[in-house]
Amino acid sequence: MDTNFLTAVAIIALYAGRLAGGATWYVDGSVPQTGDGKSWQTAMKTIEQALNMARGGQDTILVAEGRYTENVQIRMHPNLRLSSRDPLDPLVVANTILDGATRRSVVTFSGYEGESCVLEGFTITNGAAPHGGGINGNGTAATIRNNIITGNVAYWAEDAGPWGGGLDGCNGLIENNVISDNVAEGYFIRDDMYPGGVRYAEGHGGGLSGCAGTIRNNAIVRNGATGFPNSGYSGLGTGLSACHGTIENNLIADNGDETGVFAVAFCEGTIRGNTITGNVGGAWSCGGRIVANFIFENGGSGLDSCSGAVENNVIYRNSGRGISWATGIMRNNTIFANAGGGVEGPDYSGPYDSLLENCIIWGNGGVGQLHRYRPQPTYSCIQDWTGGGEGNVSEDPRFVDEGRGDVRLRADSPCIDAGFNSPELPEFDIAGMHRIMFGGKSLTVDMGAYEFYINKLEPVPGTNEAIFTWSSLADKTYSIFYSDDLFNWHTAVANFPSSGNQTTSWLDDGSLTGIPPLLAPRRFYRLLENP
Repeated sequence: MDTNFLTAVAIIALYAGRLAGGATWYVDGSVPQTGDGKSWQTAMKTIEQALNMARGGQDTILVAEGRYTENVQIRMHPNLRLSSRDPLDPLVVANTILDGATRRSVVTFSGYEGESCVLEGFTITNGAAPHGGGINGNGTAATIRNNIITGNVAYWAEDAGPWGGGLDGCNGLIENNVISDNVAEGYFIRDDMYPGGVRYAEGHGGGLSGCAGTIRNNAIVRNGATGFPNSGYSGLGTGLSACHGTIENNLIADNGDETGVFAVAFCEGTIRGNTITGNVGGAWSCGGRIVANFIFENGGSGLDSCSGAVENNVIYRNSGRGISWATGIMRNNTIFANAGGGVEGPDYSGPYDSLLENCIIWGNGGVGQLHRYRPQPTYSCIQDWTGGGEGNVSEDPRFVDEGRGDVRLRADSPCIDAGFNSPELPEFDIAGMHRIMFGGKSLTVDMGAYEFYINKLEPVPGTNEAIFTWSSLADKTYSIFYSDDLFNWHTAVANFPSSGNQTTSWLDDGSLTGIPPLLAPRRFYRLLENP
């Protein structure tokens, strides 16, 4: 029998076993001497040693708390999990530190990793490189989650960079990270050998750049992309630059200084459900859908030169304009109290897809509510508007509390049931409520980012009963809960049928809640629409 063949079969079987299950390797920098890495008692001292032991498959490297001054290179590990001891414990994450010692990127991927390769649970700091001071992905599809990526620098070096102070080129899922205090440092010197007598490179993406995967549930704060005052060269994307995947449910705050412009720049994917505040500016030159974001109190405009659909956003109290030169559809936005003006441009003739519909533009300063905007707005509430257009009104929209920035509509608002039921309407408003809820007049969409819905509790005259009434949809059922203290909730009805597409009412006579509501010391209700 061919013994070489038997050996080959044995090797293939061993590799297949490792690929299916994978080994776990342990790293603890505090052990007196390095071990074989097969347990915490025999842990290795460095991550590099563990990476040298891990080969393909689905190996896991677990790292104990401590500071590891290493530049981690992930090569030929397409399914590796590199993790702290407990990536969901903030104290463990804060105390498991990968320190790049400003030599290179703290973590570098080969670019061949799949989404099952995971980096999680570390503080990643003191990296410095032209691309990705903290993490250089090289196009990796690896998952990066539950990390603190802070204090890293991207710099210019011989026509490379500066891109991505925190991360660059990471095309997998990036979620639940704190990405803070990173910078993409611009470069500028006088050099007669270059056009214009200057040699320069603006910083791009203080937090992230060139990341094409989904970026969600991260805190992207206090990052910077620097330029040069009075030179005409400004840093771009102080928070994110050229990230073309979906950017959703992130806090993007306090990014940038006077040498950088706009927190989000050159991003072509959907920008949805984010809070964008306290930055040098909101978003600039982004081509994807911008939907259901709160964009407020930024040092520049909220949105500038964005070409995708802008829908269901609340854009308020920015130092510049609310929206400047957006050439796509603007639908159901509330644009309020921006110091530089409400909406400006486009005012050019020729082909464009711009449309302003179902918006509220109110209380803006500067150039006013609607300035140099060529297409005719429709079905919008615009302060002092006399320019015509179908369905427009100029009455006070009657916000719930404009002083506190609560721009939901009061029950007496002229914006309720006053918009246009376009077939392209988003399914939900900024609060996740259905669009086109009965507001008391008709089944017509409201103006602005919020859909008003009826939600009232009234006593029944001459009884101890009460009627709970809400805006409802046909073919839906609802669960009704009650409580006496807002802590302990009980089910009154699990599947109460809708009365139709206007309102549904339910009588609480005490038979399902133990005691009639007007005899109870206090009673609270919750309503849930069933799937």
